[in-house]
Formats: sequence, C-alpha cells, structure tokens
Amino acid sequence: MDGTEYWVVNGRIDTDPFSPPDIDSPETLMQRSGGVHVKTGGGGTVVRWAMFASNWASLYYVAEALRNLHGPYTFEFFLSGWFTQTVRDPVEATLRLHDLIVKSDIHLRQKTYVKEMDTENLNTVSNLIGETLVGGRANPDNSVDCVYDPATGRFVVERIGIKTSLAKLYGMSPDSYPCLTGHSYDTIVSQAYKQSLKKEQIIYDHVMAVFPVNDTVNKWMGYQRAIFPHSFGDGRTGVSVVTEFADVEIMLP
Repeated sequence: MDGTEYWVVNGRIDTDPFSPPDIDSPETLMQRSGGVHVKTGGGGTVVRWAMFASNWASLYYVAEALRNLHGPYTFEFFLSGWFTQTVRDPVEATLRLHDLIVKSDIHLRQKTYVKEMDTENLNTVSNLIGETLVGGRANPDNSVDCVYDPATGRFVVERIGIKTSLAKLYGMSPDSYPCLTGHSYDTIVSQAYKQSLKKEQIIYDHVMAVFPVNDTVNKWMGYQRAIFPHSFGDGRTGVSVVTEFADVEIMLP
C-alpha cells in the first residue's frame, strides 16, 4: 500500500520515535512506550498497536483522524497474539476503535455514563440548570443547538452559545471532540436527544465522561444537562442543550 507511515506517541505524531537508546524495535516502542503505528494511502489505512500498553492518548488521536484517512480501515492489535479487524465505513471504524480502547482497560470498561434525573426534584441541581428548568427555555448564550439528521439518525451541532460550557472548554469550533459524531461518547449522550425530540419534553440528566483536555491528557468530568426539543423554523428539528460542569449523582464502578 503506497502512502504515508508514521508513529503516534503520547498523543501526537513523533518524527523520531527511535531516538531513545532503549527503543530498538517497533515491538519495544509499542509495548514500552505505547507507540501506535499508522500506515495510510489510497488503498486504505492500517493502525497497529499493543493492547494494555500506555497508549490511550495516541489511540484517541488516531480515532479522531480516521475520518480524514483513506478506507478501508484495518486494526492490528496484539493481545496474547496478533488480531486483525477491517472496517470500511469511517464512522463505524471510529466507533470500533473507541470500543477497542475501552476493552484495553480491565478496570473500567465504559467511559460515558448518563443518569436521568427527576425534573420535579431539583435538590442537587446546579444554579444554571435550575434556573433554566424553572424558566422553561434555553437561553441562546447558554445553549448548544443540535439538528437531527434523519439520513444518518445523528445530531449535528448547528450553533454554540458564547457562554456555554462547551465554548469555555473547547471554543466555538464545531469540530471539537464533544461535537463530533460517530464515537462512543456521541452515541451514548445523544440517546437523550432522541428521547426529548420524540416525546416533545424537557429532559434533565447528569453525565460523567472522559474528555480529552489537551494533547496528552484525558480527564473524567461531570456535568448537569437540560435538553429542550427545538424547531429551527425551516422544517428541521433537533434539540437545544444547556450544560454546566457541576457535581453529579453518578458513582463510577
């Protein structure tokens, strides 16, 4: 397969991964330093790594890059022997890689948890979410609008309010991690969007999830959320979501 080959180490492309004297082979780089090898070209993309190595940041980097690489996508990973899987669709490939990342952690398999809360019981609600629920509307500055795409069954970010938690952490770009569709976080958190839209009702819930906060660190963060069914006036439907980083009633297993 003609194309480009490179290593991702510590969540970024490493142009000289074999410079340390103790890294003398690809196997050592994968097992000891968590290196992930990527080979991509017109014939497809091959991602190669060792399960249980310290490589989460690098695998998350590759997962977000897959949609810009040529398919089909072949994953070669070492787990008491080499295993190979090939996926043709970039969205499905991203989901599968996230699944493999989760399976590499024997302590905690799931990285996103959602707990629906009672809108009539606001004892633990944060200030912003409480005010939003009592007021019965999502302030545009504090909300993110997501349009439902019936062709894919997914929600696409249409607008990011300037005072939202998303804007404070990632900026206004619709290309940041929480905005992207197709990975496991999106699949789990958007289930409540579908419920709100289908039932035409406000949903209040708590979310605990792992977020990439810079190039090399993934961090558990909790937030409270109010979801409103929303019409965009041009025939499109979706939801308007208000979130606030706050304490959540979710205990990790």
